[in-house]
Amino acid sequence: MKRIQQIAIAVLTATTIFTACKKEEITTPAPVEQELITTVRLIVTNASGFNQTFNYKVDNGFGSSAQGNVHIDDIVLSPATDYNVEVQVWDESKSPAENITEEVVAESHHHLFVFQSNPSTGAGAISFSNGSKDDEGEPLNQKLQFTTGTAGTGALTVTLKHEPTNKNAATPDEAGGETDAQAIFPVKLQ
Repeated sequence: MKRIQQIAIAVLTATTIFTACKKEEITTPAPVEQELITTVRLIVTNASGFNQTFNYKVDNGFGSSAQGNVHIDDIVLSPATDYNVEVQVWDESKSPAENITEEVVAESHHHLFVFQSNPSTGAGAISFSNGSKDDEGEPLNQKLQFTTGTAGTGALTVTLKHEPTNKNAATPDEAGGETDAQAIFPVKLQ
């Protein structure tokens, strides 16, 4: 009888321990799906009535291992001129196309547009100023001003960074974070 009582107490104790120490259910967090960006679009205007759109389009999206067709517009601007520029990013793989810019602006503190001109000064160069700010007063540069150098050719690199570690960076490498899109446009100042 004593043996049955000991077994019963042991079973009751074990049941209490296992019930009280119920393991939490382990769940895998849902992955955050990165938006597909197929197009970087520059809308360039100025006070003299200039209004032009330049596109860099990758059919299967930036960062894709099989990009498909790539279409790149030449940026043709006048030398020694000021321009207002708005950058947009699109997913044109959908119908209708989806303007991803709205999401980038809504999450502005997590993003940064970085601009680089090659050459950085002189013939074919573009300088940048007055970039827009994020919701915390840090650079976003979704809207900014271009000032063109003297006549010549060059290249303009536009990079969208996600979770940059340095929002005051002059280059994508200095910005840190992940690159969501990078477009290199040929530039002609004539």
